[in-house]
Amino acid sequence: MNRYWLIILLTVATAQAEPPVGHPSVGQAHDHLQLPAGELLGHRGQVLQSIPSNDYLYLEVAKEGGGTLWLAAPRTVVPVSSYIRYGDGVVMKNFFSRKHKRTFDELMFVDRIQQLGN
Repeated sequence: MNRYWLIILLTVATAQAEPPVGHPSVGQAHDHLQLPAGELLGHRGQVLQSIPSNDYLYLEVAKEGGGTLWLAAPRTVVPVSSYIRYGDGVVMKNFFSRKHKRTFDELMFVDRIQQLGN
């Protein structure tokens, strides 16, 4: 009898987990909204340091409102003193980079940055 209820429970849970028919994917919804990149990348700053790593680029950024922070973005080339836009990301405290043998007090991982120039 317990197996019967387990099968019903799993069937109901699976049916509820799927989006409705015709529901757009996250990518389709993003394309449909056609949001400008500037709105998605709501923060701006000037690059103070740029440290390339394997898959990431570590950037020390002077925030527009004051203060600094470290970002980890997909690896690219960003000249020091240039301005970038970046969105909210996931912050990790006391992040240790084995390659650079260095601990970042706080490091925010972002999925992309936009270069604005100097």
